[in-house]
Amino acid sequence: MNRVIDRRERVYRVFKAFLSEFVRYLNDRSEEGWAILVEGQRDSRALRKLGYGGQVVTVSLLGRSGPWALKGAMKVIILTDLDSEGASLASKYAKKLGREGVVTSLSERKWLKAASRGVFLHIENLGRFAKADDLEWNGVSGGPYGAG
Repeated sequence: MNRVIDRRERVYRVFKAFLSEFVRYLNDRSEEGWAILVEGQRDSRALRKLGYGGQVVTVSLLGRSGPWALKGAMKVIILTDLDSEGASLASKYAKKLGREGVVTSLSERKWLKAASRGVFLHIENLGRFAKADDLEWNGVSGGPYGAG
């Protein structure tokens, strides 16, 4: 049992460290004029909780408003969920924005997927790491994977 908890703790700490660097990277890209496209408001809130301060656009806003929703950003990081539906949306919007002359990047989504090792599929769940202590996660002992 202790080996399972130790492994979970290590995985949790490594992923939390990755997220810290990842958000720093996203903030750097933001200062270079990049916006982030996410599926919904909960995804946007999760990025904010993690410390992302740049422009975030939701799929629904982009769908309603078109490229105007980007407020002049001509480079977009597509950060849809890491499931098959998110992959489909990422592909769709990469093509759609590309036709509008917007540069897109899917690399960040791939990095996040690789780092999460399939444990986290939804961007909205990443906000749980914002105020997580080493072994406490929203009141659950053992990090985001729960106890035992």
